[in-house]
Amino acid sequence: MQDTTLNSLTQKPLFDPTYLNIEYLFNQILEAIKPIIAFLTDSHFWNLVGIISGLLSILFISIIIYCLVRMNEIQDEEKGHIDHAIHESLHRKKEKESKTNPRWHYIMTLIESPNESDWRVGIIEADSMLEEIFRDKGFQGETMSDLLQDAKNGGVMTVQNAWDAHLIRNKIAHEGSEFPLSQIEARRVGKLFQNVFEELGVPI
Repeated sequence: MQDTTLNSLTQKPLFDPTYLNIEYLFNQILEAIKPIIAFLTDSHFWNLVGIISGLLSILFISIIIYCLVRMNEIQDEEKGHIDHAIHESLHRKKEKESKTNPRWHYIMTLIESPNESDWRVGIIEADSMLEEIFRDKGFQGETMSDLLQDAKNGGVMTVQNAWDAHLIRNKIAHEGSEFPLSQIEARRVGKLFQNVFEELGVPI
């Protein structure tokens, strides 16, 4: 009994094709998509699409042209700023060089030399330069000691720097190579002279 029922179920189709109208189904589908097809094939639609595309193209091209022009303007502005900065830097360098004292530059070159003999020559030269500047400033005295005393009386605040540096100069001149001198000490003495020159308004 069960086998007969199972056979009858398997042999019976799920639907009866007699009542399935394929043509009607396709017609319904066609009727459903007809508005879409009509819309897509409408010349007015494509004209509108063409107009919108043209406007968008013009807009995008305008944006691209504007960006290119603006980029060139920015590059020109940056180039102008860079050229101006270079010009200002060269101008300041020229001004600095024009104010640089070549004699003091030579003295500092000696002090920064790797040779100990140059350090000694640099200190002696700096002392000689200071003596000439004191005399140019109107200080009186036959010796450097007299000039230093007159400078002190004249209100020079860095006279002690000059005294200390002059004492080292005297030791170098009188003791020669027997007086020990390191480059650190030579730089310190050079700085003492520099302090005095700066107070006296000497370009260095």
